[in-house]
Amino acid sequence: MPSRRTLLRSASVAGVGALAGCNALRPGAEGYVQLKTVEGMYGENGVWKSDTVIDVELSSPPGEKPPELEGPFGEWDRYFDTPRQPVVSESLHEELRLSYEKVRYVVGVCTPKWADGGDDIGCYNVATTRETFNAAQVHDRVRASSDGSSMTIHSTDGEWSFDSE
Repeated sequence: MPSRRTLLRSASVAGVGALAGCNALRPGAEGYVQLKTVEGMYGENGVWKSDTVIDVELSSPPGEKPPELEGPFGEWDRYFDTPRQPVVSESLHEELRLSYEKVRYVVGVCTPKWADGGDDIGCYNVATTRETFNAAQVHDRVRASSDGSSMTIHSTDGEWSFDSE
């Protein structure tokens, strides 16, 4: 049976294609952060591969426990004082750039405005800038927008109340 992580990743990839061009992607959708990931990318035999530096995801069931944490891995653990609330400093970013060909920051946001096909909520897990990655933490209530290939967080306002969904 596939893990919850595999299902979430599959759903996010499928959702990106399904939501491209959708009116639900207008700026300013209110929702919550469900995922934060940093990946170090490198080319090997003409194929891009990645190492997960840190991955923080929504607790299951949502909001009842602290965010789920994988990593930080290897040498990167000394850079995260509060791993469940990762922030990437300029110095860590430079260390990552020295270790990898590319650094990829991913933030996932879920909102009722991005729901599709009768779903209550829709989510996007897409690349973002380091600044946007640092702007919010998993479980935070945010105002965000996405064009299907990148995420922008416009503001944060405390934690999302999962009881009111």
